[in-house]
Amino acid sequence: MMGTTQAATLPDEVSTDELPHNYRILVVDDNKACAITTMWTLEMLGHTLQMALDGPTAIELAKSFHPEVVILDIGIPGMNGYEICQAMRKEFVLQNTTFIALTGWGKKEHRERSKEAGFNYHLVKPVDMEALKKILFELDKRSL
Repeated sequence: MMGTTQAATLPDEVSTDELPHNYRILVVDDNKACAITTMWTLEMLGHTLQMALDGPTAIELAKSFHPEVVILDIGIPGMNGYEICQAMRKEFVLQNTTFIALTGWGKKEHRERSKEAGFNYHLVKPVDMEALKKILFELDKRSL
């Protein structure tokens, strides 16, 4: 699947009816408009969302929200997405969380670095909702 660190074998089209699981998703992006747009789209698919605009807030929120999925920008000022992912991976309550990089950085070295930091997937902005739905569909398949 183009734009991801991990490939998944999925159907070309995924119906929202095929995504029965309501995931707890944390969206982390310093661009508030981008974060809100991503949240609205995922809410329409039935997911429960929280948003953070910086690393320290994201880490604290994740400890109480216990997201199953974290969608995380990499180019965040201060604590960048790589550092946020690494810090979250150390939290016991987040050990089974799926991390998705959603960033403007799509070069090979960015994808490799995101994988090293602990991301499961790497998507490039603007968000391709079909690719995101395919990832969520794959997570549903694994939980069956």
